[in-house]
Amino acid sequence: MQSISKKRAQSRRMNVIKRAKIVQEMTMKLYEPGNQSRSKAQAYRQQVNNIYPMGERTFWRYMSMNIEKELQDAQCGQMVLQFD
Repeated sequence: MQSISKKRAQSRRMNVIKRAKIVQEMTMKLYEPGNQSRSKAQAYRQQVNNIYPMGERTFWRYMSMNIEKELQDAQCGQMVLQFD
């Protein structure tokens, strides 16, 4: 029973990481440094929040995530085959 909840937690974590990656990509497409009308906060309010409803704090947490490191940490228990 405990292994099922562990698998669900792992799956949920992977989904959060994937969603964070999508949110970061959406924001970077709309972001323009130095232009307040195209800031990250405006990208959140105008686009991201309409597609993925979330609080602003969650948005900033997603933006601060290091996706590559999180994916590596989440997959540390999986066997990876290296083909040369």
